[in-house]
Amino acid sequence: MKPDAIRLPGGQSKLKKSMYVRGPVKCFQEEHLYTLHFGKHASDVIERRFFGRIDAIGEKSVPFFADYGMRDGVHEAFRGMMDYAAAQLFRTPKGLKLLQVLAGTSDHEKTLIAMGHYWQLYQTIWSEGVLEVFNCQNSRTKFIISDSPVTGYNCQVFPGSQEVATYGIALFERIGTRTLFPLDREHCLCITNLQYVRNPKVNPLKMRENPRYYGQGLCDLRKVQRGREIEEDEVISINYVLKTQAARYVASTTEEWLYPENKLKQRFWSKLGGRYFLQPDPRKVSFTTGIITGGGRGRSLGTNEYGHYNIDDPRAVALREVEWKTFQGAKAAWDERDRRAGRAPPPINPDYL
Repeated sequence: MKPDAIRLPGGQSKLKKSMYVRGPVKCFQEEHLYTLHFGKHASDVIERRFFGRIDAIGEKSVPFFADYGMRDGVHEAFRGMMDYAAAQLFRTPKGLKLLQVLAGTSDHEKTLIAMGHYWQLYQTIWSEGVLEVFNCQNSRTKFIISDSPVTGYNCQVFPGSQEVATYGIALFERIGTRTLFPLDREHCLCITNLQYVRNPKVNPLKMRENPRYYGQGLCDLRKVQRGREIEEDEVISINYVLKTQAARYVASTTEEWLYPENKLKQRFWSKLGGRYFLQPDPRKVSFTTGIITGGGRGRSLGTNEYGHYNIDDPRAVALREVEWKTFQGAKAAWDERDRRAGRAPPPINPDYL
């Protein structure tokens, strides 16, 4: 998206071409991005030892999530996906910029060292959200990928905002920030904060309740939403978000998909994709107030839906009173949406809730 300039005689210049045909191994390469220097010697230990292990896990977890189900390996796949998504967020030029802000340094090597401390920063927040894997199998347009493969979308945090200029992303701590991670060209993982599902009319700029880092959390793996097929307009809107949030490069198997802006019906940031853009079906979300695990001789752990260790924390009780009403309204709105489209609401398995 930002081709280099070639200097010409006479002080003129022209831009290099912007389109290349490359294999996956050659896409988005940047020399010495993770290189640590020790005097005259340099080491790619981060790439080999750190990311090598995570990539091996991700190679198994990504296809599992693209075809997600409660089967053998689901716990390992979830842990692997959280690690892989965390690494894919921070191992990029934009991710390193975010690390510099978090660590308060502009030194490249100090930033790489900080990555070892910060790379799992958002895993607790993600695991406490509503996870959905949707697909675009029958859409003519498929998902693109970018040099910032894990990104966020908040309808009120515009690409030119001070927040994006500072951090490179819309902060995941905000209630309305969704995390997007295309798994392949037909499947995309989207994580939405639970409070936004319960109350989609809340100010998306508010910070979610109890946005913890590195805290112990619990996720009900049975509740990962899957199987929903989105329409082409929404695929194009997602591709526009991915391209807008990229640092420099986007890629796809089809040149036409690289220009989502040419097909967008609505380009205004807060109106992308329509009223239900990226929102998971609230009818498939239970109004859970807490999860407790353990018992017997082992150690037990319990948290409420906001991550408080006191299940009936006063702040949680107050939020539930508001969100129960807005949650019922959100479900009714989805029922009405289906009726207007001439389709029956999806059957809900009571055991799922």
